[in-house]
Amino acid sequence: MYLADVLDNKSQALIAELAGDQLNVSNQSSRTYEALEYLMSVSERSILNRSSRTAGPMDLHVPHELFQLASIYMSLLEILSPSTGNGANNEILFKNAVARLDRAIILTGGDRFADLLEDVIKGIQDSYLPLESVPVSSTMALMQRSEPSMSPSSVTSVLASNPVPSIPAPSLSSFQREHSRHPFVIKSYAYDWPALNDHPWSSLEYLRQVGGRGRVVPVEVGSDYRTSGWTQELMDWEEFLTSVSKPADASRPKLYLAQHSLLRQFPALRSDMEIPLYVYSAPEPPDDWGSYKPPMNDEKLVINAWLGPQYTMSPAHFDPYFNCFVQVVGRKTVWIAPPSVSDSMYASGENIGNTSQVDVFAEDTARVAQQWPEFAKRVIPQAMSFLLEPGDMLFLPPGWWHAMRSEELSFSVSFWF
Repeated sequence: MYLADVLDNKSQALIAELAGDQLNVSNQSSRTYEALEYLMSVSERSILNRSSRTAGPMDLHVPHELFQLASIYMSLLEILSPSTGNGANNEILFKNAVARLDRAIILTGGDRFADLLEDVIKGIQDSYLPLESVPVSSTMALMQRSEPSMSPSSVTSVLASNPVPSIPAPSLSSFQREHSRHPFVIKSYAYDWPALNDHPWSSLEYLRQVGGRGRVVPVEVGSDYRTSGWTQELMDWEEFLTSVSKPADASRPKLYLAQHSLLRQFPALRSDMEIPLYVYSAPEPPDDWGSYKPPMNDEKLVINAWLGPQYTMSPAHFDPYFNCFVQVVGRKTVWIAPPSVSDSMYASGENIGNTSQVDVFAEDTARVAQQWPEFAKRVIPQAMSFLLEPGDMLFLPPGWWHAMRSEELSFSVSFWF
């Protein structure tokens, strides 16, 4: 096997520049692998500690680029080894190589070497992990579209008293002047996105093709991140799609791809949608959220994907950013309350202080009133809800409490700005 089997000329040149003559796989010893494994372990621990703010004074601060390059180098050494063939065991090796590169993307965002990581993954997939080509139009959908059981404009949660206002799409000047300080919904905002048309995110086969074989994604395991049984893990993309497209089964833990930069990991998805222009309007921060600062990345924008089965729930919480939230597949009930009721939301402990202990989708209103009296007295009269359908966009200012519940298998995209 040769480097040309995996990479295009541009990527080969970059690898040669970074690694020099060291990528002569016939001369590599086991000590090279041991050194790389150690380097990756130290790099990963440094990245995870920094992201969780648990780094101690003796911890190394390893650059993201070092972890990315070690991941690329290790994967290429393995797949280009003279002993590597094309048997079943080697298919596992190829998938592990792709998963290692995905882990580098997930933990670091790709940064400087995002394009190279993606190119190496594509090269491995094209050469050693081809997908069977199945026409998207003839494939099983993630979900069968059903007619709404209730009018979206009149839906209210049990613990809300008002609908979220639904308005025609405002101009940028009108948005800045009149609408940027309160939530609203624009019906069918994304009706012409490719994701709802010829590149359907509702298609299991299309999503398989976008990722390809061997890809892994971070998923939440469990129905509620406030509970002790909740955890996170990396899961094979194809296995995740198969799992969430199956009918609900109480014996299986609920899986949820939540708040993940999937469109950065799978760049083809980004061309299936359009960033809402409101993201670039630089709205004034609300009076009750004076500490507002936009995301710190170059774009001042964070795009996250949310994909999960029926009844997946995000408990009531608030975020520090403006948010354009677009529903792409399935229907989702949203619950919203203003920042002014924060002292009656019964926030959780210090680790998740932006999250309420109250189940805002509870059906037993009397029990909620008994357990959380201030919530029942102050929050419910001001709370709003709405049933989002495919193509709808919800706008939220920073600091507003909100909760989400999928009424069927659901795929959404949020734009924090």
